[in-house]
Amino acid sequence: MPNFKPFLSLIALAFSTYGHAAPFEFSATMGGQTQSSRHTDAEQSVNLFYKQAIKPGSIFSNYTGKEAVTSTLNFRGLPIIITYPDGGSKLVFSIPSTGLNKTFQGRTREQSQALFLKYFSSTPDILSEPSTHLLELSPIDLIAGNSNSLMSRGVSNDAQTLWFGSKAAADEQRFSVGINYTHMQSSATAQARAMSSDGITLPLAYAYNLGAANHELIVSAPLGYTDAEGSKSYDANLGLSYRYPVNSNWTLSATGSARFTGSNDLGTSAWIGSAAIGSSYVWEGDGWHLTLGNMLGYYNVFNMHVDNSTFNPDIANTVFRNGLFYSLDSQWEVSGDPLSWEIYLINTQYTGTKLFSNHQNEIGVSFGQQRTEPNSNIDFRGGVSYSKGENLESWQINFGAWF
Repeated sequence: MPNFKPFLSLIALAFSTYGHAAPFEFSATMGGQTQSSRHTDAEQSVNLFYKQAIKPGSIFSNYTGKEAVTSTLNFRGLPIIITYPDGGSKLVFSIPSTGLNKTFQGRTREQSQALFLKYFSSTPDILSEPSTHLLELSPIDLIAGNSNSLMSRGVSNDAQTLWFGSKAAADEQRFSVGINYTHMQSSATAQARAMSSDGITLPLAYAYNLGAANHELIVSAPLGYTDAEGSKSYDANLGLSYRYPVNSNWTLSATGSARFTGSNDLGTSAWIGSAAIGSSYVWEGDGWHLTLGNMLGYYNVFNMHVDNSTFNPDIANTVFRNGLFYSLDSQWEVSGDPLSWEIYLINTQYTGTKLFSNHQNEIGVSFGQQRTEPNSNIDFRGGVSYSKGENLESWQINFGAWF
């Protein structure tokens, strides 16, 4: 069997940025006959595709080597095609959405196969261009462009930390734990069918107050898990944030983070480095508070590993996130601390690398202790939210506590 590793790298890259029923689907057509299957594992899918596309006799028992055969891999909506267009030896490889189209012509189909594999072996940089183009088309990419991607989780976590902090008292240390569940559903597009993913995030953090309300250092280390059409991925983050109170109502803040995501199923891993600045301003009255949160962040995918290839994929986004939070005190208290209802609206805009979803609006409601005042014991808040954005929508349930 020829060495198929170079092609596996390209396939795995496509997997990192696209797939239900299962994320990886392929079909082969010959003389009116069609065979198809669906899978959740990248390498298994590629091996089966190899048998279908390069050697159609492995799936069509009546294949003689003279038939026209078309094999299509659906990488989460992105078609990648290998075809023998006629009864001759010519092999054509194409990714229509990227404009890539290559013809390999040997005296026999076996020679065309060898030319095809040699092309990938000698062209390692062919991975770079699809990595950014596929990112724009993928509804369930683990890196960016949807509610359960690493970049989206980073943006949400950064904003939450910069705007609200821990509410620790002077010189106090606090720890945070929580759990967030997000279900994302994409819309069908010209390139990709409708797909979904489910994600769980554990937002873990440590805060140390520097002697005044809202003056603190926060170390964040959230962990994440995603099931995207049956394929599993994991992510982790380590960030450091600083919050400085300009006055009792206005807090400025900054953060920097390194983030990692990886998936054995998808055959891909990536690192994101990020930096962001934020501002939160609070207006308050008798039993109510109105908070305006603003954040500007830069998120850069500086390292990507696909199979045995590591490269800089040139993916970078400047993100604008702005939120308005209105809270109203309730009649209930916990340990003398008032509980409040809160309704909020958040708008997020991504510029830079084109993503599957470049903007979202979120509306939510939460219930818990006041965000604006230090609380004596455990500070908790839980809620639900709904987001609607370009090509997708999502629902979230969240709970978190500082203690």
